[in-house]
Amino acid sequence: MAQNDSLFMTVDAGRFGAELLELLCKVTRDKGRVEITNCDGKSCVMISKEELDSLEQALEILSSTDAGKAMHESVEHFALIIEGMRPQV
Repeated sequence: MAQNDSLFMTVDAGRFGAELLELLCKVTRDKGRVEITNCDGKSCVMISKEELDSLEQALEILSSTDAGKAMHESVEHFALIIEGMRPQV
């Protein structure tokens, strides 16, 4: 079937269609994730709607709190530092 640890799986796109129903049931039941890869090395991830809703809710909560805003400012600060360390092309 697929490269598998209990809640995260990787499936080649060529096999994804044949396994879609089984993967869909597993993701919705176990709240896991399936990474779908193709021959170009690109991928996407299938998660349950429930997990997506939870992630979106967490992001909304974090973005509307002082702690979330402080985290955002810290990430921006470090991104600027890292960007300044990159060699100019």
